[in-house]
Amino acid sequence: MEEQKKTKPVIPIQRCYPDEYLVHQVHEHCWNGGELPIQEFYIRFRQDTGMVMYSNACTLMSFEQHQDGHIAVRFVGRITETMRTMQKKDAWYVMLRFPPQYMFERLKGVINQEIYLNLDDFGGEESVRSAMEQTDPQQRFLSLMELVTNCRLQFWMSDIVNQFVRNSMGEYRQASLEELISHITYTPRYIRDIIKEYTGISAKRLYDILRLQSIIEAQLEDDSDVMDCVYDFGFYDQTHLNKSIKKLTGLTYSSFRQVLKDKNK
Repeated sequence: MEEQKKTKPVIPIQRCYPDEYLVHQVHEHCWNGGELPIQEFYIRFRQDTGMVMYSNACTLMSFEQHQDGHIAVRFVGRITETMRTMQKKDAWYVMLRFPPQYMFERLKGVINQEIYLNLDDFGGEESVRSAMEQTDPQQRFLSLMELVTNCRLQFWMSDIVNQFVRNSMGEYRQASLEELISHITYTPRYIRDIIKEYTGISAKRLYDILRLQSIIEAQLEDDSDVMDCVYDFGFYDQTHLNKSIKKLTGLTYSSFRQVLKDKNK
């Protein structure tokens, strides 16, 4: 397995604050020849916590070691609405955040759901425990990814979703949805059908969420102001931007921007 390092901004998909963590480490990894980013969150909470997760195109695989020693693996389906997940005090969590290009064949189309998985799908409890207890972050990531890539859930990447995501967050990020789809070498209907089948959401919804993620990156990298976001991400005006963020997060642009600042002090 190849793994390469690449620095990218940490996109906070959950609303928790620094004083809620005993341990909070984020490690950036790239997979598939260094092409696609996967984030690893190594976390322990001070108290039982309900993490508020904002709309995001990702899925999460949470490997958990609880206070009594038992091991669990929790799949958080593709996050397309603001949702809450519960985390326990004194449990160790190693969460892998997968971008929307990655999916599990047996769980395709699952959105906004938490599912505890059978440990046997990942080689059994001791295999998961051994991978989690690796002290070196890179080796821990590689060990967990070996379990993921060999698991019975059939982990893979969709080329069409990959093209759509990369175009949305790259050189075509100012394009309309129709223009963006036109740069993929399949018919528009086929592209829309594939995105819906494998991600569980429409191309329009995925497009809106990816634009939100681009705005978050801009806020973290450059502290961009509201008009920069309007011009850079293809919104008609400030009202259009505000409505989009309100729809996806339940927050106004100014409130959402403050949450990002508070989380990344």
